[in-house]
Amino acid sequence: MEEIKVIQDKLLEMAKVFHNFCVENDIKYYMLGGTLLGAIRHKGFIPWDDDMDFGMLRKDYEKLISLRDKLDKNYSFNFHMFDKNYKYGFCKMYDERTTYIEVSQDTKFIGGVFIDIFPIDNIGNDYNHAVALSKKSHRRKRILSGIFIKGERKSWSRTVISKFLGLLPKTNKWFEWPFKLVKKYKNIDTKYVTNIFGVWGAKEIVPLTYLGTPQLYNFENIQLYGVEQYDKYLSNIYGDYMTPPPPEKRVGHSIYYVDFDKPYKQYIAEQKAKQDVGEK
Repeated sequence: MEEIKVIQDKLLEMAKVFHNFCVENDIKYYMLGGTLLGAIRHKGFIPWDDDMDFGMLRKDYEKLISLRDKLDKNYSFNFHMFDKNYKYGFCKMYDERTTYIEVSQDTKFIGGVFIDIFPIDNIGNDYNHAVALSKKSHRRKRILSGIFIKGERKSWSRTVISKFLGLLPKTNKWFEWPFKLVKKYKNIDTKYVTNIFGVWGAKEIVPLTYLGTPQLYNFENIQLYGVEQYDKYLSNIYGDYMTPPPPEKRVGHSIYYVDFDKPYKQYIAEQKAKQDVGEK
């Protein structure tokens, strides 16, 4: 728990920078998922949580991308379209002075300590059609996992499929594939919106009115923006969100390595140097 507290302190520091950047540049954002749940249930972090999730409507997300060079040099907004080594379909804000490694199967993802920033997309006016699109996007994300993430799966058939997918070109254009399902709604305000890369699938589909006008909520010793109708939003995803899960489900990310004093680019360079020496 001590390491999680250090991570949470760093994340809170980053959230302040993110909040101020958005306010200064008139970018509307919302706390999402466990971050909003923490704000409502704990007035801050869920005790075992080690990340922060934010989201913004597509127009604000694209504005954030266009202004990425204005961010303080100690931090960065990272996108798959600008970095061939970045393997996520959404934005992460890194603390450039740190190293944080996540592991999935046999694949390591190296960057700085981060907060997640998701685009929220229109997904139509018919809920059943929106669910169908969400399920299709989930299948596409599973294919992305097969392309980019190595390792054994839960069944031999999935392992075989994953190995086959791993032979496909690993171009970052794949990360645009799930979004193409809702591209036709990009410039249309629809009744329902969703977080395509959210972990909750169809539960991420909510009426746009749930998001509404961003509202400030207490979060530890600061205030951050969240959705207007938080009760409906959180109930849609978690059900009885005020009751904590059983102890065995109180887990965070799969942290492989974290260093708060070493820039991740330095870590990558050192690892490459060691590999080069070993190959000689």
